[in-house]
Amino acid sequence: MTQDEKVILHKAGVNFSDLVGREIRLRTEQFQNQVLKTRVLAISDNSFVIDRSGSSGLVDQLIPNQKVEVEFTYKGQLAGFDAKIVSPHEGRIVIPIAGEIVPKNARQFARYCLESEVQLALFDEHNISAARLNKLKWLKTNTTNLSGGGMLVLIPGIITNDCFMILHLPLNGIDLPKLIVGRTRYFLPGQAGKNQVGVEFITKEDRQTKLPKTIIRNLPEKLFEYDAGWRRKLSRHLAILLENKKQGDIG
Repeated sequence: MTQDEKVILHKAGVNFSDLVGREIRLRTEQFQNQVLKTRVLAISDNSFVIDRSGSSGLVDQLIPNQKVEVEFTYKGQLAGFDAKIVSPHEGRIVIPIAGEIVPKNARQFARYCLESEVQLALFDEHNISAARLNKLKWLKTNTTNLSGGGMLVLIPGIITNDCFMILHLPLNGIDLPKLIVGRTRYFLPGQAGKNQVGVEFITKEDRQTKLPKTIIRNLPEKLFEYDAGWRRKLSRHLAILLENKKQGDIG
Protein backbone atom coordinates (compact mmCIF):
# COMPACT_ATOMS: atom_id res chain seq x y z
CA MET A 1 0.00 0.00 0.00
CA THR A 2 1.37 3.45 -0.89
CA GLN A 3 1.52 6.16 1.74
CA ASP A 4 -1.58 7.97 0.46
CA GLU A 5 -3.53 4.93 -0.73
CA LYS A 6 -6.99 4.63 0.76
CA VAL A 7 -8.21 1.37 2.23
CA ILE A 8 -11.49 0.54 0.49
CA LEU A 9 -14.09 -2.19 0.31
CA HIS A 10 -15.95 -2.91 -2.89
CA LYS A 11 -19.70 -2.76 -2.41
CA ALA A 12 -19.98 -6.31 -3.75
CA GLY A 13 -18.47 -7.47 -0.46
CA VAL A 14 -21.11 -5.74 1.68
CA ASN A 15 -24.56 -7.22 2.28
CA PHE A 16 -26.53 -3.98 2.42
CA SER A 17 -29.77 -5.78 3.23
CA ASP A 18 -28.34 -6.21 6.75
CA LEU A 19 -28.66 -2.43 7.15
CA VAL A 20 -32.43 -2.30 6.63
CA GLY A 21 -34.00 -0.92 9.80
CA ARG A 22 -30.66 0.25 11.18
CA GLU A 23 -29.38 3.75 11.87
CA ILE A 24 -27.14 5.63 9.44
CA ARG A 25 -25.54 9.07 9.76
CA LEU A 26 -25.52 11.77 7.09
CA ARG A 27 -23.22 14.76 6.66
CA THR A 28 -24.74 17.06 4.07
CA GLU A 29 -23.98 20.31 2.28
CA GLN A 30 -27.34 21.69 3.34
CA PHE A 31 -26.83 21.15 7.09
CA GLN A 32 -23.07 21.43 7.43
CA ASN A 33 -23.12 22.02 11.17
CA GLN A 34 -25.09 18.87 11.98
CA VAL A 35 -24.85 15.12 11.66
CA LEU A 36 -28.27 13.81 10.69
CA LYS A 37 -29.40 10.44 12.02
CA THR A 38 -31.99 8.35 10.24
CA ARG A 39 -32.80 4.72 9.34
CA VAL A 40 -32.62 2.66 6.18
CA LEU A 41 -36.16 1.66 5.22
CA ALA A 42 -35.25 -0.44 2.18
CA ILE A 43 -32.63 -1.21 -0.44
CA SER A 44 -33.98 -0.50 -3.92
CA ASP A 45 -32.21 -0.19 -7.29
CA ASN A 46 -28.80 -0.24 -5.60
CA SER A 47 -29.79 2.66 -3.34
CA PHE A 48 -30.72 3.42 0.26
CA VAL A 49 -34.34 4.44 0.79
CA ILE A 50 -34.19 6.38 4.05
CA ASP A 51 -36.63 7.43 6.77
CA ARG A 52 -37.69 11.04 6.21
CA SER A 53 -38.53 11.62 9.87
CA GLY A 54 -34.91 11.37 11.06
CA SER A 55 -33.18 14.12 13.10
CA SER A 56 -36.38 15.85 14.17
CA GLY A 57 -37.59 16.39 10.61
CA LEU A 58 -34.37 17.77 9.12
CA VAL A 59 -34.00 14.71 6.90
CA ASP A 60 -37.39 15.52 5.37
CA GLN A 61 -36.01 18.95 4.38
CA LEU A 62 -33.08 17.56 2.38
CA ILE A 63 -32.97 18.87 -1.18
CA PRO A 64 -31.85 16.66 -4.09
CA ASN A 65 -28.58 16.80 -6.03
CA GLN A 66 -26.46 17.76 -3.03
CA LYS A 67 -23.39 15.87 -1.86
CA VAL A 68 -23.80 13.65 1.18
CA GLU A 69 -21.37 11.62 3.27
CA VAL A 70 -23.05 8.43 4.49
CA GLU A 71 -21.77 6.57 7.56
CA PHE A 72 -22.98 3.24 8.95
CA THR A 73 -21.81 0.36 11.11
CA TYR A 74 -21.28 -2.95 9.30
CA LYS A 75 -20.12 -6.03 11.21
CA GLY A 76 -18.86 -3.85 14.03
CA GLN A 77 -16.90 -1.54 11.73
CA LEU A 78 -17.70 2.09 10.95
CA ALA A 79 -17.78 2.55 7.18
CA GLY A 80 -19.28 4.88 4.61
CA PHE A 81 -19.28 6.43 1.17
CA ASP A 82 -19.84 9.73 -0.63
CA ALA A 83 -22.85 10.14 -2.88
CA LYS A 84 -25.54 12.56 -4.06
CA ILE A 85 -29.15 12.62 -2.97
CA VAL A 86 -31.35 11.92 -5.99
CA SER A 87 -34.71 13.48 -6.73
CA PRO A 88 -37.42 12.08 -4.46
CA HIS A 89 -39.59 9.41 -6.05
CA GLU A 90 -43.06 8.75 -4.67
CA GLY A 91 -42.21 10.75 -1.58
CA ARG A 92 -39.02 8.81 -0.84
CA ILE A 93 -35.52 10.13 -0.25
CA VAL A 94 -33.03 7.97 -2.11
CA ILE A 95 -29.22 7.80 -1.84
CA PRO A 96 -27.37 5.70 -4.46
CA ILE A 97 -24.76 3.34 -2.98
CA ALA A 98 -21.25 4.21 -4.17
CA GLY A 99 -18.95 1.61 -5.69
CA GLU A 100 -16.27 2.09 -3.04
CA ILE A 101 -16.98 1.80 0.67
CA VAL A 102 -14.37 3.40 2.93
CA PRO A 103 -13.86 1.98 6.45
CA LYS A 104 -13.98 5.14 8.56
CA ASN A 105 -11.91 3.73 11.39
CA ALA A 106 -9.50 1.97 9.07
CA ARG A 107 -6.07 3.38 8.44
CA GLN A 108 -6.44 5.34 5.24
CA PHE A 109 -2.73 6.18 5.33
CA ALA A 110 0.17 3.97 6.31
CA ARG A 111 0.27 4.29 10.08
CA TYR A 112 3.19 3.61 12.38
CA CYS A 113 3.27 2.71 16.05
CA LEU A 114 4.78 5.79 17.61
CA GLU A 115 4.37 7.17 21.12
CA SER A 116 4.93 10.89 20.81
CA GLU A 117 3.87 13.88 22.86
CA VAL A 118 1.02 15.95 21.43
CA GLN A 119 -0.79 19.02 22.76
CA LEU A 120 -4.38 19.62 21.71
CA ALA A 121 -7.42 21.79 22.39
CA LEU A 122 -10.90 20.41 21.74
CA PHE A 123 -13.89 22.40 20.48
CA ASP A 124 -17.03 22.14 18.36
CA GLU A 125 -18.81 24.51 16.00
CA HIS A 126 -20.91 25.89 18.83
CA ASN A 127 -18.13 27.05 21.14
CA ILE A 128 -15.50 28.31 18.72
CA SER A 129 -15.05 31.91 17.68
CA ALA A 130 -12.12 34.15 16.92
CA ALA A 131 -12.56 35.80 20.30
CA ARG A 132 -12.45 32.52 22.21
CA LEU A 133 -9.44 30.87 20.56
CA ASN A 134 -7.13 32.08 23.33
CA LYS A 135 -9.46 30.62 25.97
CA LEU A 136 -9.35 27.03 24.74
CA LYS A 137 -8.15 24.51 27.32
CA TRP A 138 -5.03 22.67 26.17
CA LEU A 139 -4.33 19.05 27.02
CA LYS A 140 -0.92 17.36 26.89
CA THR A 141 -1.09 13.68 26.02
CA ASN A 142 0.51 11.03 23.78
CA THR A 143 -0.14 9.38 20.46
CA THR A 144 -0.39 5.60 20.13
CA ASN A 145 0.23 5.57 16.41
CA LEU A 146 0.67 8.20 13.74
CA SER A 147 0.40 8.74 10.00
CA GLY A 148 0.45 11.64 7.58
CA GLY A 149 -3.34 11.53 7.62
CA GLY A 150 -4.02 11.32 11.33
CA MET A 151 -3.28 9.74 14.68
CA LEU A 152 -4.60 7.54 17.44
CA VAL A 153 -4.32 9.55 20.64
CA LEU A 154 -5.07 8.99 24.32
CA ILE A 155 -7.71 11.39 25.68
CA PRO A 156 -9.51 11.16 29.03
CA GLY A 157 -13.29 11.38 28.98
CA ILE A 158 -15.94 10.72 26.35
CA ILE A 159 -15.30 12.21 22.91
CA THR A 160 -17.94 12.33 20.18
CA ASN A 161 -17.38 11.78 16.46
CA ASP A 162 -18.39 15.41 15.90
CA CYS A 163 -15.55 17.04 17.83
CA PHE A 164 -12.70 19.10 16.38
CA MET A 165 -9.31 20.11 17.69
CA ILE A 166 -6.26 22.29 17.21
CA LEU A 167 -3.10 20.28 17.84
CA HIS A 168 0.64 20.77 18.15
CA LEU A 169 2.76 17.76 17.20
CA PRO A 170 6.46 18.24 17.95
CA LEU A 171 8.57 15.64 16.15
CA ASN A 172 12.33 15.40 15.88
CA GLY A 173 13.75 15.69 12.38
CA ILE A 174 10.81 17.46 10.74
CA ASP A 175 9.50 21.02 11.13
CA LEU A 176 5.75 20.58 10.79
CA PRO A 177 3.43 23.60 10.83
CA LYS A 178 3.15 24.68 14.46
CA LEU A 179 -0.60 24.03 14.62
CA ILE A 180 -2.82 21.56 12.73
CA VAL A 181 -6.61 21.26 12.68
CA GLY A 182 -8.08 17.81 13.28
CA ARG A 183 -11.47 16.15 13.64
CA THR A 184 -12.36 13.05 15.64
CA ARG A 185 -13.41 10.01 13.61
CA TYR A 186 -13.96 7.27 16.20
CA PHE A 187 -13.73 6.54 19.91
CA LEU A 188 -12.40 3.38 21.59
CA PRO A 189 -13.01 3.09 25.36
CA GLY A 190 -9.85 2.26 27.28
CA GLN A 191 -8.78 1.40 30.79
CA ALA A 192 -8.33 3.89 33.62
CA GLY A 193 -9.97 6.63 31.58
CA LYS A 194 -7.29 6.50 28.89
CA ASN A 195 -9.59 6.33 25.90
CA GLN A 196 -8.22 6.04 22.38
CA VAL A 197 -9.52 8.57 19.86
CA GLY A 198 -8.92 8.38 16.12
CA VAL A 199 -8.16 11.81 14.70
CA GLU A 200 -8.02 12.89 11.05
CA PHE A 201 -5.71 15.77 10.16
CA ILE A 202 -7.56 18.34 8.02
CA THR A 203 -5.46 19.54 5.10
CA LYS A 204 -5.79 22.98 3.55
CA GLU A 205 -7.31 21.38 0.43
CA ASP A 206 -9.96 19.43 2.37
CA ARG A 207 -11.20 22.05 4.81
CA GLN A 208 -14.18 23.17 2.70
CA THR A 209 -15.60 19.63 2.55
CA LYS A 210 -14.65 18.38 6.02
CA LEU A 211 -15.28 21.36 8.30
CA PRO A 212 -18.47 23.31 9.03
CA LYS A 213 -18.46 26.81 7.56
CA THR A 214 -18.73 28.33 11.03
CA ILE A 215 -15.41 26.75 12.01
CA ILE A 216 -13.64 27.78 8.80
CA ARG A 217 -14.90 31.32 9.27
CA ASN A 218 -13.64 31.58 12.85
CA LEU A 219 -10.25 29.89 12.49
CA PRO A 220 -7.31 31.98 11.26
CA GLU A 221 -5.69 31.08 7.93
CA LYS A 222 -2.47 30.31 9.81
CA LEU A 223 -4.05 27.11 11.13
CA PHE A 224 -4.36 25.66 7.63
CA GLU A 225 -0.70 25.51 6.63
CA TYR A 226 -0.81 21.71 6.81
CA ASP A 227 -1.59 20.64 3.24
CA ALA A 228 -1.29 17.55 1.03
CA GLY A 229 2.41 18.28 0.54
CA TRP A 230 3.06 18.29 4.28
CA ARG A 231 1.01 15.10 4.61
CA ARG A 232 3.32 13.35 2.12
CA LYS A 233 6.42 14.72 3.90
CA LEU A 234 5.20 13.44 7.25
CA SER A 235 4.38 10.03 5.76
CA ARG A 236 7.89 9.75 4.30
CA HIS A 237 9.47 10.92 7.56
CA LEU A 238 7.58 8.27 9.56
CA ALA A 239 8.54 5.57 7.05
CA ILE A 240 12.23 6.51 7.43
CA LEU A 241 11.92 6.50 11.24
CA LEU A 242 10.43 3.01 11.15
CA GLU A 243 13.09 1.72 8.77
CA ASN A 244 15.89 3.19 10.90
CA LYS A 245 14.38 1.61 13.98
CA LYS A 246 14.25 -1.79 12.27
CA GLN A 247 17.89 -1.47 11.20
CA GLY A 248 18.83 -0.52 14.76
CA ASP A 249 16.99 -3.53 16.18
CA ILE A 250 18.75 -5.83 13.71
CA GLY A 251 22.14 -4.27 14.46
